[in-house]
Amino acid sequence: MIIASLYPCPFDVQDRHEFNASILNGEQVFSYEEGKVTTVKNDGTSKFPERTLMLGFKELGITPDQVEKWVFPTPKSQIKLKDYHTFFSWFFKAYTGTLDDFERWFYEHVEFVDHQLSHASLAAYGSGFSECAFLCMDGGGDFGDPRGYVFGDFVNNKFNVKFEATGVNTIANFHSLLTDSLGFSGDDNGKTSGLASYGEVQPDLKKEISKLISITKEGGATFDRKRFSQTQVNLAKIRADSYDRTKIFSQYPSDTNMLRFGIEYLPHDIAATGEQILQESVLKLVELLREETESKNIVFSGGLFQNVALNKALLDAGFDNVYFPSGPSDSGLSLGAALHVKNRSNWKPAEVLSAFIGPSFSSTEIEEVLVRHRLVYTSCSDITKVVAKKLSEGASVGWFQGKAEFGPRSLGARSLVADPRDIRSKEKINQLLKKRDWFMPYAPSILEEECSNWVEQEHYSPYMQVAFNMKSTMVDKVPSAVHVDGTSRVHSVRKSENSLYWELINEFKKLTGIPVLLNTSFNRHGIATISTPRQAVEHLLEGCMDYLAIGDYLVAFKDNRLVASRSDEIEPEDLLLKLGSIKRLEVFKAHGTDDQMASYLTKLSSLIGESVEFAESRMISFNNTKFDIDSAQEAISSSVRG
Repeated sequence: MIIASLYPCPFDVQDRHEFNASILNGEQVFSYEEGKVTTVKNDGTSKFPERTLMLGFKELGITPDQVEKWVFPTPKSQIKLKDYHTFFSWFFKAYTGTLDDFERWFYEHVEFVDHQLSHASLAAYGSGFSECAFLCMDGGGDFGDPRGYVFGDFVNNKFNVKFEATGVNTIANFHSLLTDSLGFSGDDNGKTSGLASYGEVQPDLKKEISKLISITKEGGATFDRKRFSQTQVNLAKIRADSYDRTKIFSQYPSDTNMLRFGIEYLPHDIAATGEQILQESVLKLVELLREETESKNIVFSGGLFQNVALNKALLDAGFDNVYFPSGPSDSGLSLGAALHVKNRSNWKPAEVLSAFIGPSFSSTEIEEVLVRHRLVYTSCSDITKVVAKKLSEGASVGWFQGKAEFGPRSLGARSLVADPRDIRSKEKINQLLKKRDWFMPYAPSILEEECSNWVEQEHYSPYMQVAFNMKSTMVDKVPSAVHVDGTSRVHSVRKSENSLYWELINEFKKLTGIPVLLNTSFNRHGIATISTPRQAVEHLLEGCMDYLAIGDYLVAFKDNRLVASRSDEIEPEDLLLKLGSIKRLEVFKAHGTDDQMASYLTKLSSLIGESVEFAESRMISFNNTKFDIDSAQEAISSSVRG
């Protein structure tokens, strides 16, 4: 049976994000995110993921009229059949009959699956478990299924929901408001987790915030969130070549109870405190829920479980086997819904779902792009040996091979790779190439058979969704791939799953003795992970890497660009931590009391080692001179830089 699944529904009136499409044709699976094709992060401007769907049809060699089941998320209200007729006949030519016969065709060929059931299905069917408990938690589902929390058992191929709750006061939204309060977009939760490792838990702050959290089996982990005012459209964030509507239609931080609680604390300490509250709350909930199931297996899905530090803690939550899907957020909903329709009967557990189910490009298609750009390139008989040598010499390489990854992580198909032995690899990629926040960690890709020699926990991690404690004896060997707290978001590379990437790491091991590569997503700052050969070439020519290895072809930046000289400096992390805390002073222009600003300045003084005090009328005293907030930021930053 051929199944095509879309998220969101083309007629959805709700503002959605992470548009995605999936196609199942027998044992063949295609699933991908529209943002990777359009390069628009959190793409909510398209009507539906048409480009991704058509790429899937091309990949599997089928046409829309061959689809036997079309699957959509459950809509909020009934949609007119005439509108569906226009969609299937005009947009996709999937239906070629008359309007009179359409109703019968529609009810035979179209199905709807609830939001949280799609999350649960992706996790349960992707895990390979014959039975399991499932826990789904996100920011509140959607209009058609407003549940933000669902727990139950998956037994005998049936999903039995035991507890559920609706609304947006979820622990997932706690983390979003925590992120917002730090001045990051509410969707940039990973930044909060990355920054948290540099901070210390503040007992008084933890005590106050914890009062807002309630944990019961019936309601899940809920958070008493409050937003006191709406922000204005942020024109300064509009970029034609890196559009992100979440940062345009909101300004951060916004006036919430989370901001008010933490305003007088340093940002990294707020992050550390919030992360600990999150982990303790979810672990307490899971402990309660464990009493409600006999299963020794559990799967987690929903946007909350993109938090790799939380997932690390959940490995020790009392279950023998734990699984996190490669697309736990809304990016996995179309595939989850398709798997639900496919597997309602005659389902047997298979191996863990492969993440390499996106679009691919032939050698002919790739070479056409290289020729069209008039590039100098070479064809390699063994691309892995050539690239491993370049990596061992300190080069950064864009690795574009085979079918693209489904989900938020780059897993060795659309990756930017480098030598993990040199801390400058991380600093160079962060500050000069990707231009992303300095505190964000990078992940190591490790040969599966070597993982136990490098990390403390034993857990197969094919999707890079869990942080692990790196063994202390190994930290100094790969400093650019280990976070400041000694953890790494490990990617286990199995030869049968991605043989070419496995060979690349193995060749690097032969040269260096290290079976590890530094791996990050193939994209410049502000856009989604790239998908096409043209996008890869554009990134190379922009200077995002030293080499591009695409198919069997190697393209060098230095052979194809004449560039102006520049003096880029990589700044140390302890300086960047101080500068970020100084920048935090901006929040007091619109929020906080005089006493709170005075308290913050005391903490800032301790961090930077210089006296910064509160003066009268919202002024700041530094080096015996009074400044307004903007001038103070500049003066203190200049002094700290030395």
